[in-house]
Amino acid sequence: MRDLFKISKLRDLSTLTNFQKFCFDKADAKSYEDFSNNVILRQKKDSSYTAYLQDEIINSPEFIEITNDKEIFNLASHLMEVPVSDVKIVYPHFRADLPQDFADQEKKMSLPWHQEGGYYLAKGNCTPDSIVMSISLHDCDFENGALNIAGHSEKNIVTHENYFMDKNHKKHFRVECDEPDEIIIAETKFGEVVSFDFKRPHQSGTNISNLVRLTLLIRATSYKELALYEMN
Repeated sequence: MRDLFKISKLRDLSTLTNFQKFCFDKADAKSYEDFSNNVILRQKKDSSYTAYLQDEIINSPEFIEITNDKEIFNLASHLMEVPVSDVKIVYPHFRADLPQDFADQEKKMSLPWHQEGGYYLAKGNCTPDSIVMSISLHDCDFENGALNIAGHSEKNIVTHENYFMDKNHKKHFRVECDEPDEIIIAETKFGEVVSFDFKRPHQSGTNISNLVRLTLLIRATSYKELALYEMN
């Protein structure tokens, strides 16, 4: 059983910094504050702007580059205690979360308490011992909605409630488990990575700031562990 929660700092921030600049450039911004202001103004004019921006970033060569960054592979190798050659990146994602003033967007983007395995094991290509590496493109504190992480992992994947937030269109699928007794607010500085295993409950924090929260999510598994898991 992999029981993991750790906040680590990437040693070389060059690729992450380039990716941050690419994201800021997409909104004609030079700083995090300008990026947030520009995105919020455009979102007020077009309610689909942030979703469009997020998709543009995910489908870019720059996103492929950051998800193949050697620093991320090295960190995953260290955390899972496997060789770098055994690290497999699965289901990378990028999130742009608006402040809670945008109630509809907050409802769509915020996630309840869940284990990562509750979402992804059914998709295959991962194991209950896979890990998540959550990387903010800026300092992320309580007001930004830093991740809420359970104080300990569960021994197994627990039973989750499954539902669609939009039942009519079967959109915004959610899985939800009970809130843990012990909760850690995982505040970070730019370049720090919040890592945890697929069995550890967590949820999105509420973004009560006036800034857009930007999060790169990298999930990693071991090729060898995956082969054994799929055999059983």
